[in-house]
Amino acid sequence: MVMVTIPGVQRFVAESRRTADLFASSGIMSTLAGTMADVAHAGGEVVMPSASDSGVGIPNRVVVLAAAGTGAELARKMAAEAHARWERLLADANAKPVAGFPDVQWVVAPPMPDGYEAQWRCAQDLLRRRKRIRNFAFAPVSQKRVCSLSGRWPADPDQAGGHAKPGEFLSDIGLVKRFSGGRRKFPSTWSIASAPYRAGLIELAERDPECSAALAALELLDDELRQAGGEDKGLPGFARIAGKSDTEWLRQVEGAWCTPETWHPDVLRREYDLATRPDDETCEVVRDTAKTLRRRAEEKGIARLSPYLAVLAQDADEMGKTLGDRDRAIGSFREWHQKVSAALGEAGKGQRQAIEDRLGSVVYAGGDDLLALLPMATALRAAQRSAEAFEAALAGVVAGAQPTVSTALVFFHASSPLQSAVTAAQQLLEEAKSRARPGLAVAVQHRHGERVRWVSPWRLKDDLAAARLDALIKAMGGEGTLSPQLAMGVERDAAELGTLTPDWLERELRRRAVRHGMPEQAGTALYALCARRGDRVKVPVDALLVAQFLRGSNR
Repeated sequence: MVMVTIPGVQRFVAESRRTADLFASSGIMSTLAGTMADVAHAGGEVVMPSASDSGVGIPNRVVVLAAAGTGAELARKMAAEAHARWERLLADANAKPVAGFPDVQWVVAPPMPDGYEAQWRCAQDLLRRRKRIRNFAFAPVSQKRVCSLSGRWPADPDQAGGHAKPGEFLSDIGLVKRFSGGRRKFPSTWSIASAPYRAGLIELAERDPECSAALAALELLDDELRQAGGEDKGLPGFARIAGKSDTEWLRQVEGAWCTPETWHPDVLRREYDLATRPDDETCEVVRDTAKTLRRRAEEKGIARLSPYLAVLAQDADEMGKTLGDRDRAIGSFREWHQKVSAALGEAGKGQRQAIEDRLGSVVYAGGDDLLALLPMATALRAAQRSAEAFEAALAGVVAGAQPTVSTALVFFHASSPLQSAVTAAQQLLEEAKSRARPGLAVAVQHRHGERVRWVSPWRLKDDLAAARLDALIKAMGGEGTLSPQLAMGVERDAAELGTLTPDWLERELRRRAVRHGMPEQAGTALYALCARRGDRVKVPVDALLVAQFLRGSNR
């Protein structure tokens, strides 16, 4: 049994300043893993990943059965091909090799009397030991600057290819990321944040002449829009939204154009690295038209233009432990592993659809782990549908308890550092897992830092925590100003509220909701999120603060 892996994928992906870096990082790792899998298919029987994983997000571990005595040779060939593929990526970006990257690790379990099951346990143990060993391939480097993306690799003094932005210093690994990201168009943070608003405009244009006329006026300025605002790869979810053919450009255009504040000549020149200052008159026309569209959208009640979006991270709970547990297997251990691998491939496809149906974009979806960007308004429901897709794909494949995923959501401003948000989501996912499996963790990051985080078991009695949080957000409804006094009062009086019996606590929360201009149902929904401790109930102040933020920012 040959087991080959490329560790450090999550860190590599998180080392991204732009969405293009993020998607390119995932693509690079999938390319290297796919290269190893191709060699494995030619040299033995591949157990993992399943062939159905192709195009969804290939896992970074390959398990293959080879003829006795040929395992080490096959492993070396897989590692060599991954390095050769990386060297071609370096050459394409006009970058130089970096010692120690990629760090391909492999182990071989010899034939054993107890067969496949014993080999699996042996390979897992060997791989754990191998991961503790460093190859120390790093040669001394004279270094004045560190890579702006990674913070760990030395910056290339030549900065070949002009891939770095002003003020950036990229390592050769960073140059490959930036070159790979520049070869394709990816949705920006603003494009994802504004997606529900743009989708609403597309649908509104079908029935509203004023909206249709404003969009037509913007289309006449198409050249200026593409020069200044730029053009993104359209989100896959837009393909499922019906609309006039003359609004097709709205699905592709850079999302930041939706905000009137973007259309200032100096802002455009700085944000989009334009060689010349855009025309003042054109910017004024676009700015006024963007204001008209925003006003018309508010009048018609379509999705609000929000500057916030979410990073969604999900990871299967104890999947490694499950795969090593003979009692969880159905049928022969070997065939069961192949079935689980195929099911994870199907889970990845279902997760991708759940994200894209809600105007999000998947960074990677390997079945047992997921990273995606979503508009604020759809993130909670997308997380629920993605978890359901995982559970549906694994249903009946594993004996005993149903496999689950834990979830982390970090809401952040489109102009905030992307790297900080992705790293926060990865760390928050670990916090969710430490709270419960499956767990849910939600954090809100304003531009000046994190405001609040809420961690909860994924399931609360007979319902999902995310569904109850969504119910609280909806129950806050109504028009006018959303008062912060309910959250402030509950946060201030949390200790006293915790002394009330359940019945009296629910009555008090309902009373406070009405007092602050919300429906009674808001108090009931908040009570449904409370955690019971014996005969007392703890009010989830953090959940209320998260709900208030999401309700207020999405109005």
